[in-house]
Amino acid sequence: MSSKSLDVGILGQNENNQDGAEEKSDVEDKNEGPVIASRLDVYNALENAKFIGSSSFAGKADGTKTIPALTPTPGLFIHDIGRVSLPITPSQANTLKANSWKTNDDVFTNIYQVEEHSIDIQNPLWDSSISKLIKTVAFKLGIHPDDLSAKLDMLLYMEKGSSIDWCSDVEEDDNIVGSMLIQLPSVFTGGKISVFDGDEEVDEEDEVNFITSFTMGGPNNEAEFACHFVCHYSDCQYEIEEITSGSRVLLRYSLCYKSSNDAVSPTANLLHKTVIPLKTSLSLLPRTDRMILVPLRKHYSPSSLTLNGIDALAPDHRAIAESIKWAGGKNWTVLILNAHNTYTTRSERDENGQCKISLVTPYDEGGRKVDPKWIVKIIDFNPMEGEDDKKGGRMLFSTSNRLVDNWGKRKSRKTKEIHNGYDSDSHYGYGYDHHTSYSYEYISTYAATFLLAYDADSVYELKCAEVSKGSISGRIIRNDGVMAAAADVVKKQDYSLLGRLLDVVESKEELRFYSSTCRDLLEMVISTGKKCDGTTSLASRIIGALSKSVEPDSVLWDKIVSAVKKFGWRDLRANVSSLLFDESRKKESDTGSSRKSRISLGVFLNRIDFCLKLSGADAYVRRSNFAQKCISDSIQDLAKTDSKNVFFRFVAKIDSMVEAHGWKAMATVVKHSHEFLLRNARWRIDYFVEMGRHVSKFHRKHSCSITLEAMKSFPMTFASKMAECYFSELKNCLSSSPLVEALLASIRIVIEHGDQHAMDLVGKRLVSHRSTCSSFVKTASESVIDSIEPQTFLLDALNKLFVQHSIDSEVACECERGSSCDCKWNVGASDNVSEDAIIVSPSLHIKLTLDASSNLAHMKDKDGRLPLHYAAARGVYETVACILEANPKAAVIRDPVTGLYPFMLAGSNENTAAAFELLLSDPNLVLGGIPADEDDEENDRKRKRSPSM
Repeated sequence: MSSKSLDVGILGQNENNQDGAEEKSDVEDKNEGPVIASRLDVYNALENAKFIGSSSFAGKADGTKTIPALTPTPGLFIHDIGRVSLPITPSQANTLKANSWKTNDDVFTNIYQVEEHSIDIQNPLWDSSISKLIKTVAFKLGIHPDDLSAKLDMLLYMEKGSSIDWCSDVEEDDNIVGSMLIQLPSVFTGGKISVFDGDEEVDEEDEVNFITSFTMGGPNNEAEFACHFVCHYSDCQYEIEEITSGSRVLLRYSLCYKSSNDAVSPTANLLHKTVIPLKTSLSLLPRTDRMILVPLRKHYSPSSLTLNGIDALAPDHRAIAESIKWAGGKNWTVLILNAHNTYTTRSERDENGQCKISLVTPYDEGGRKVDPKWIVKIIDFNPMEGEDDKKGGRMLFSTSNRLVDNWGKRKSRKTKEIHNGYDSDSHYGYGYDHHTSYSYEYISTYAATFLLAYDADSVYELKCAEVSKGSISGRIIRNDGVMAAAADVVKKQDYSLLGRLLDVVESKEELRFYSSTCRDLLEMVISTGKKCDGTTSLASRIIGALSKSVEPDSVLWDKIVSAVKKFGWRDLRANVSSLLFDESRKKESDTGSSRKSRISLGVFLNRIDFCLKLSGADAYVRRSNFAQKCISDSIQDLAKTDSKNVFFRFVAKIDSMVEAHGWKAMATVVKHSHEFLLRNARWRIDYFVEMGRHVSKFHRKHSCSITLEAMKSFPMTFASKMAECYFSELKNCLSSSPLVEALLASIRIVIEHGDQHAMDLVGKRLVSHRSTCSSFVKTASESVIDSIEPQTFLLDALNKLFVQHSIDSEVACECERGSSCDCKWNVGASDNVSEDAIIVSPSLHIKLTLDASSNLAHMKDKDGRLPLHYAAARGVYETVACILEANPKAAVIRDPVTGLYPFMLAGSNENTAAAFELLLSDPNLVLGGIPADEDDEENDRKRKRSPSM
């Protein structure tokens, strides 16, 4: 009883075995996983099977919808004995033994036989019942019911001590393909019947896998009240174990095969060659795939299924059901499903439509309605597409993409008229009636019946496969089954279920964990009392089960650090490193996104933060320079990324990371983060002012080449963004306490490190709006920025941001709200006046600034320059006049930078009016020559005395 190993041919490779078994040969590569199958393999096995069925079958003929009834009172009459009552009485048993042929040899022990010609079944319903039973037997054996018949051979009587050792039937008639034993009502114990359907090449250790045993109702006394039967092919071996008490009466029938097309007679051996691939593929399915959906391409009415159950199916369809049951084994359940498909299209040719499928009713083999709600949630009527099934895991087999392949003929079709809302002359789309402005939807209804088979032992894994999909895209948007299962595991603290759940998610990428699920399961494992190999392995598997489409959030990264602290880096290293260095995890997984990279600034910072925390948590990580490698790799990824999303919260993240890890560890990270922010930050001004505050803070605390470079590169970018921002955003910054400090700090950077162009852009934006300018001046005069007094800051703003700008017609108000308007500068006009009547003073912003600080015009900046020097060099006449009015004495004070008087600066600025006004303030500057200032006079006195001394 041995056989060669099976050739599974079509079955896939390189997948994880759900049961964790390792079946590798010595030459098999260590990285290659055990063989598994896909649903496509199952369907191919069904398509290629010549005979599909079982080599043996047994049951109780009690009249269920799956097995017809045999009357327990057949009216058994034996010549020379008479009518035999059942169960047989002891006196009749003695008479039967006396009038029968006893066989007692190496195989048959105390077997009494009565030939067929001495037997008469007098119940008139017996023959019709046998015919019905033969039909069921034919389905079970994979034979068309019209091709199988039964012929009574003999009666067998067995008593205590009777048995039949392993043997097979030798048939003289080539038309006989098997035999059937009908056990009439009897009382006995023991006598189990076993059938071996392997061949001589089966190894002894594998023989048990080819043996099927039947108790025939003996253990629970069912044999006393009903007929039982067992059937098998002739090339099968069988045995009947010893009767330990009582007796049994058996009728032996020969099963005769006669095909109308002269086909080869079926045998167990032929059956195996065609069905074993089906059995193999079913047994090698991952547990999450152990549900198959087979379209029958025919619709069976609910009434016929309710009345007849599985017997309502056509022979070919019944054969498929029987073969799945046999190949799957006792744990596989077969249901019959009725479903409706509503197909909607705007094409008269039924093209480019959408399907809406609803499951009507599932029936079991007996025709009883069942309501397993979990099946409705996970069943998938989308047809698979060839080998793609090995990745997508779809359930439904289809030979092509045409709807009718699985749904048969259309049951109904209706046309729905839709008003488009267009003119009658418009032409819009196919089927559009341009005379009536209507288009049409064509709604077709299909009904079909399917076989649904699933492994009852894999229901947990199947439920895990429940997902939610997008209504339009059809893509998975949430793995509901896994999330529910994980929540249940955490609630029950059930580690055996956790192991099964991990088996599920490791088998299918689309079912892998999201961050929250991974985090909760890690917390559960970490919270266990002691470290052991089992919990360490579970922690590693949980980390490795995170979906490749998911980037860990900061909370999950922290949880992984906690796991490393408890279980050690060595055992978790492989899966943790994969989260950081696996190239597939760096690619954008959302097919709807135009981005190619997932590495955003947020991802970059979270990864760096994790590595630095990990380095502090584990000494081995510190010695291995893991953090440095990760930082270097992440910087390269950030430089190459096309993910440009930047939010001001990242600035706070950088700040907190520097506080946590220190400047030395974070200096390079800060540098590249700043560069990325400046390149890619959005145009919103609140993002940039936060960045400015951040840059200024780091420069004060950690002054170095990196911070200085950031201070120098910030002004121009900030100025450009500020010039583009909305006034409402600028006003919001000036009215919000945290933002106004950040704005003033950013402007301070522009003043100290920006070039003239950057200062011009910032100044122009500030003076271009009355309320903005007023708010800025008021805030600057009251705020201490980076330890700089308000007057000093306001002075710098006046000198470097304001004096070069004037309020001209370009910034004057153009609305008609008059003096009530605060959108731009509007002075001296009554309400509802024309644009020509608006009076605009070009130096109002200067006056506003000077009024904020009484002696501002008299203050010198760090270079010793007065506001009048700046105004004369760059300002218009009105600006010079306004500052001169506030400090007339400044007209005779030289600019310490250029050595020129204010009127000279105005002249060099081609501002003749201002130069003349400055000269008029003190004509002595030109009438008697330009007097030396006090310092020059002192020097002259020293030179005059030196010769005489």
